[in-house]
Amino acid sequence: MSKATPDNPCSKCGGALYQTVKNTFTGEVWREFTCRSCGHIVDVNEGKALCQILHDDAENAKREKKDQ
Repeated sequence: MSKATPDNPCSKCGGALYQTVKNTFTGEVWREFTCRSCGHIVDVNEGKALCQILHDDAENAKREKKDQ
């Protein structure tokens, strides 16, 4: 677990949040933070994943090239 506190401390106890999971399988960047003091979990959606943006751009370029 790495300490990577989001903007706010734990909403339940005020303790430090530690990043436990990063998931981009959905095409979006989701990070999960866990409070070591009380065990509260906070999920943060950071928007579209870079891999998804690059994939979408490549698909659009293929379509444009095919249409020309």
